Amino acid sequence: AKAEVMVMLHVVRLALPGSNAFLLRGARTVLVDCGAGDQRGRLVEALAEVGVAPHTLSLLVLTHAHAGTAGNAAWLHHEHGVPVAVHAADAPILAAGIDRVHRPTSPTAALVAWLGAHRFEPVVPTVILGHATPLWRHGIGATVVHTPGHTIGSVSVICPSGEALVGDLVMGGWFGGRMWPTHPVRHYFAECPDRVPRSLALLERLGVHRVHPAIGGELAMAEVRAHIPVTLGHEALGIAPARLRERRLATPTHGHDLRLT
Repeated sequence: AKAEVMVMLHVVRLALPGSNAFLLRGARTVLVDCGAGDQRGRLVEALAEVGVAPHTLSLLVLTHAHAGTAGNAAWLHHEHGVPVAVHAADAPILAAGIDRVHRPTSPTAALVAWLGAHRFEPVVPTVILGHATPLWRHGIGATVVHTPGHTIGSVSVICPSGEALVGDLVMGGWFGGRMWPTHPVRHYFAECPDRVPRSLALLERLGVHRVHPAIGGELAMAEVRAHIPVTLGHEALGIAPARLRERRLATPTHGHDLRLT
């Protein structure tokens, strides 16, 4: 089974209103995030445009359990039989269908919070993600890594090409990515903001050089690290924890080597 996933992995961006979802296409197809519930029609259209039927998805990976990224998870699971994966720390939120209250990181956050949805259709996840979870069993040569910050259970999907799908760990631009979408900025909210630079440091040390956020366009990791750590005081926070977690990633677990190199 592992040999079958060693085919070229392609990242396909699905631009939904208010957020991005992504397809990872290898031996099979995995969807990363699925947009808000009121974006379901656009999600179906976007999948059809690239020739993917919902029932053919081998897995839905949620970078975190929020209405804007997990709003169609229950529909995909119940109507199309798609397994849903989320980190253990965010699993109770997904099962409840109610966003946690997060710490605002800018004055704009108040407006965003007022406009955004906070409830979504709940679903009990079928796959619980941990510190590092390889996706080869689902036909994809990528690894999901725990990168807390936006939520305590946020994850990123790291591809062998050095690309990472990071959800709302960071954003591209302002006003939903409509202005300067390739300029890295902090997300409007963070449940544990001091963990954001630590997670970014981990991604960089694991060889990530391109970042795909849920809001905005593709970001260069060099640009991300030049902007985000400065505003969050990275120098006192990130290096040692990132090295510790990198060593853990390099340790074989349950017979599978989780190193990403």
